[in-house]
Amino acid sequence: MKKMTDEQKHQQIVKEMKATLVLFILVAIWHVGTAFALNGIDFLIIGMPLWFFVSTIGAFVISVAGVMVLLKKVFVNFDLGEELSEKNEKGGALS
Repeated sequence: MKKMTDEQKHQQIVKEMKATLVLFILVAIWHVGTAFALNGIDFLIIGMPLWFFVSTIGAFVISVAGVMVLLKKVFVNFDLGEELSEKNEKGGALS
């Protein structure tokens, strides 16, 4: 677990939020873009139109791969202040 100051924690949380938002936008663009781009093609995969199959399965694959990249490259395991609640459980008082 990484020790960080409050300012560093805030910066890390904002970084994680922005990276997650970028991934969300990429998945949404893929999902909607391929659905519109492949809509006119008359081809079925497992009884589903090509646009539906590529759009849905592709969005799932991009989402899973993107989350794996975020976990390895962007997200950091740091303490959010759990030690305060541990002190309270041991009988410490909040001031």
